[in-house]
Amino acid sequence: MTAGGSAQAAALDAVIERLIAEHTADESEVVDARRQYDERRGRVFEDDHLWEAWSAAFVEWFVVERVHGDDGMPPAARSLATAGSGDDAAAIRAWLTSHRSLFEVTRLAAGRVELFDLLGGGTFSVLEQRALHGVEIGDVAELRLIGFDGDVRFGRTFVFHPRGVRDAILAHARAELARGADRRAVIDHVAALRVKVDRYRHVPAVKVYDPGAQRLLG
Repeated sequence: MTAGGSAQAAALDAVIERLIAEHTADESEVVDARRQYDERRGRVFEDDHLWEAWSAAFVEWFVVERVHGDDGMPPAARSLATAGSGDDAAAIRAWLTSHRSLFEVTRLAAGRVELFDLLGGGTFSVLEQRALHGVEIGDVAELRLIGFDGDVRFGRTFVFHPRGVRDAILAHARAELARGADRRAVIDHVAALRVKVDRYRHVPAVKVYDPGAQRLLG
């Protein structure tokens, strides 16, 4: 990563850390938000291997997306209102305009990850110098992409779905969208299936994601 690229990544990291510290001081509000989050997506416990990824995605969602209070704004937007026009404001704005969706990995190259948005249909080239161990072409994941200073970067949301369930995810997405659900509701719906994979370990993942099997699994 270039010196400029490192500085940009550091700026995004510093801002999200500050936003998290600033807006998670009210423990009761965080607990209530986590309960709502888990009700939609499935509850994950501390001894589950999904815990770390789930928690990182939660706090990111909490400050960037969750609308709570009379002003109708997520916490990051409140911070932006008082940030002035400096570098912090640009980084906060990048987080607020970030894009969370379900993506398929289409290409892995040195310093780049190519993605296809399964819900929106767009293609993205993400700057990523870290080694994404275990990630392969064809993998499907819930990710957050951030456009900042002329490039696209990953946020902290990395929820990978099992291999072989892409078509089932698309079937769920079509069904949910036909019922009037928005993109976030679709993402939450399939996230709940990801949790069920760990709950029903004796059942193949493709069966858990099979739209026709949902009544049997509850």
